[in-house]
Amino acid sequence: MRLGSVALAIALLGGACNAQITDGLGNNLASVDAAPGGGSVDAAIDAPPTIPVCARRSVFLNFDGVTLAKGPSDATINQASWLLVQQSRVPAYHLTGDPDPAGSIKTIVDGVRAQLSQFPITVVTTRPSSGEYVMIAFGGIASVVGSRFGPAVNTLDCGDAQHNDVAWVADAVSPPQRVINTVVGAIGFGLGLTATADPMDCMCNWDNTCQPIDTAACTLGSPIARDPTARQRCDPLTTQDEVGTLRDAFCK
Repeated sequence: MRLGSVALAIALLGGACNAQITDGLGNNLASVDAAPGGGSVDAAIDAPPTIPVCARRSVFLNFDGVTLAKGPSDATINQASWLLVQQSRVPAYHLTGDPDPAGSIKTIVDGVRAQLSQFPITVVTTRPSSGEYVMIAFGGIASVVGSRFGPAVNTLDCGDAQHNDVAWVADAVSPPQRVINTVVGAIGFGLGLTATADPMDCMCNWDNTCQPIDTAACTLGSPIARDPTARQRCDPLTTQDEVGTLRDAFCK
């Protein structure tokens, strides 16, 4: 797997600091909103956690589709710097041939929450009404979305200057654990974390030749060496504290 022009038959990253992944149909997921008892899937998986959470920023997993415009990345106004066109539509998420899209979405959301639970970071599927947040848009393929790379994309922000990042993950990324790991890596890339050579690390394959292990939850190095051969780097830094970076960005 190789991200951005970079990765895996699912390329990650591009131009001025981008990363990515590919494929999909973008079928209508209106039925995903329906849940037993008249509630909604979003309401169920967005239930408030019972423990204190990091409140500086949150993560918005957008499975419902969104129209993006080209410009400095800003999730609050649906603007992405990595977009190759002036405007594009990310269709609603639907893994090709998935018989249970609602169940798959819940698995992804639960998995992302579990991997960020050490902080813990608030992860929701409905857009926050206020505050800073990172948006991960799921659905479609690169040519439809306007991504230079197939599997997934975000803009590398070495100084974490933009807090409301916008990333994208393609329908074709699978299995669910790979989707979850890709989300964590996309968040890190937007904070200035660059590719590593450890196949279990969440930043493996973000514009380098590292081949990630997608059958288990990725790990966050604290510290870990940055891959000096990665196509996108934050020179002159040679190591990174991935746990500390996420904690600073979301908790302090």
